[in-house]
Amino acid sequence: MDSVDKRVHAKVLMVGPDLSLHGGIVSVVQGYLDGGLPRACDAFEYLGTGVGSSKFGKVFSFARALVGYARAMPSYDIIHLHISARGSYKRKSIMARMAHKAGKKVILHDHDGEFKKAFEESGYVYRSDVRKTFDIADRVVVLSEEWRDFFAENVCDPEKIHVVHNGVKVPNQPCSPCSHQDVLFLGRLDARKSPDVLLRASREVLKRFPETKVVFGGDGEVEKNERLAEELGIDDRCEFCGWVTGDEREALFEHAAVYCLPSKNEGMPMSVLEAMARGIPTIATSVGGIPQVIRDGVNGYLMPVDDESKLSGLLCTLMGSEDLRLSIGRAGRSTISGRFNVKRNVDAIVQLYKELVD
Repeated sequence: MDSVDKRVHAKVLMVGPDLSLHGGIVSVVQGYLDGGLPRACDAFEYLGTGVGSSKFGKVFSFARALVGYARAMPSYDIIHLHISARGSYKRKSIMARMAHKAGKKVILHDHDGEFKKAFEESGYVYRSDVRKTFDIADRVVVLSEEWRDFFAENVCDPEKIHVVHNGVKVPNQPCSPCSHQDVLFLGRLDARKSPDVLLRASREVLKRFPETKVVFGGDGEVEKNERLAEELGIDDRCEFCGWVTGDEREALFEHAAVYCLPSKNEGMPMSVLEAMARGIPTIATSVGGIPQVIRDGVNGYLMPVDDESKLSGLLCTLMGSEDLRLSIGRAGRSTISGRFNVKRNVDAIVQLYKELVD
């Protein structure tokens, strides 16, 4: 396990999604737990807000989690709430107000690349409620400078906003992007992540590089994208693995020549950090916190949203040069090791706790 440089004399209750679920927030939280955050506090508890696929199931799970929260909350000094937009926001706003009323220090930690979209598309009542909730928070954590600017301009007092970049554990040894030919995508297959853009961009790539295949590790609209691959005539060169974790996920990284995430919006995607940490050259859209990580043409490549032609050209450039894949991959790994490692991430959170209780 990673060591933690800082300690804080505080009892912390952290609340977020159930750790059995999929997604970036779970990965971030697991990084905190594995990276030593509980050991840095006088007391630490993580409360998952339950699971449920149907609307009734989600309501029931949250009601049960709320009972546990009400019992646990009085014993803690700091309540650290991980949130995203819409339903997650509504649930965590209830918890934030309970904690504030009880005199606890409240941290709202936003992860959602769609928070801006949800805020701007909603009416006055929702936006007013968001502002009231964030107004009672003692600290607001966002994932990048771009998100700091949005919250400062639209949601809450800039003085309470802190940028804490996501961090990942950097493996001792990098992968070997020159030894393999796969183009890899990890994440939910939906409109926001834009797997269809990668599929369309891959047609020319697969013509030029007969050993290459495109691998998708994620749940969601799998059948829809399988049909699109068939329509494009590339289904025999595409592999849909479903959601992957653990050794299976590592195996996909090991066989990747390039990692690609053409999302329409993001917070700071863990999969991009994980791929770069493994020395895999990465292409991603210039959205959310991604430009804080990727310097275009230096340690990765940035592309405009929905630009299939640009993505196709970048993929062909990388697949056509082992030396370029190696140099970009090394630069990306160095970036993550220096600025986006989990130890630095945990230390930043501990420092935030110290500011609230000292």
